[in-house]
Amino acid sequence: MKALSKIVLAIVGLYSLSVFADGTPEDLKYYRDLTLQIRSDATFKVPFIGGDQDFDYKFEMGAPIYPKPIVVDTPSVTNSKKFYRTFWDRIFVKDGSRIVLNGQEIPLTCIFVSGQDNRFSGFSDPRFPEFIMKVYLVANDYTCTGPLNPGFPQNGGKEQAWDTYLYYEIRDPTIMLPTEIKIRYRWNEFNAVLVR
Repeated sequence: MKALSKIVLAIVGLYSLSVFADGTPEDLKYYRDLTLQIRSDATFKVPFIGGDQDFDYKFEMGAPIYPKPIVVDTPSVTNSKKFYRTFWDRIFVKDGSRIVLNGQEIPLTCIFVSGQDNRFSGFSDPRFPEFIMKVYLVANDYTCTGPLNPGFPQNGGKEQAWDTYLYYEIRDPTIMLPTEIKIRYRWNEFNAVLVR
């Protein structure tokens, strides 16, 4: 019940502080194009004392789940003409897409992107990124309904729906370099680094 209360409060807060924006066709195309530019293959390693564990992924983009990215503008507290833009996108990947970990192929099923475009915020501090994309390459969720379990807590499952995924952030859309990488495998999470 406590978790459900948190979700309800978060949704109420989102509606009270934010404006759902259609975004211009150019903006929507820009955000969708960014999703489509996510690296289709890469190799990583998880550093361990006894020896690093390498893993890789490969996918091919499939059909979009959202007809267009979802965009929400949140006004800046300091200046009503400035705002933070958040966007979300989901795309299925084609059959044969996979993560290979310990020689085991785990099917990738979709990509979920949660992004924040700070170019409209008015901040110019170099420590404050203009852009952040949080990328989830999701395994074994053929409906791509996560990350939260929509039936929680009534269905008796866990609050989160995804037990296996690769997560990373992109902070420079010109090079799309993965940073802050972690892999979750059967609910166990490990930090990882990009190899190539």
